[in-house]
Amino acid sequence: MGKVARHWIEHTPDWRTEPMAYWVHIESEGRAWRAAASYDPPAPHAEGRNGYPVLCIESQGFVFRFSSAAQLAECIDILGRKPLPTSRRLSLIRGGGHGPNSHWLSRLPGHIKSPKVRQRAVEDLRSVISAMALGSSFKPA
Repeated sequence: MGKVARHWIEHTPDWRTEPMAYWVHIESEGRAWRAAASYDPPAPHAEGRNGYPVLCIESQGFVFRFSSAAQLAECIDILGRKPLPTSRRLSLIRGGGHGPNSHWLSRLPGHIKSPKVRQRAVEDLRSVISAMALGSSFKPA
């Protein structure tokens, strides 16, 4: 296995506060996102008093934060696309009334979105997935 990007686990009292949570976990119909009882994909689970695990991955001078494995997979998928989709398009696909300026992709620093840096970031994110497959405590839903 090659070099693994620097990564660590932090804990938060609410998984919903992480940048990608709203954009990846879709609430059940008829409920406000924060008040929903179920999500697709399912919401992560808390680790007792510690709260919810948040996987932090440092890449290209930026720290990516994920409160679920589904968020990590979505990030790799979107950043790996050529061309990179616009946050406007991704916001329309998600629906829910939040505009493109609040989308996680629009919140990334500009240098991360360049094709060369994006490719390196995706490689770093994948390196952590490989390392986690060998054993990690980060196993959110």
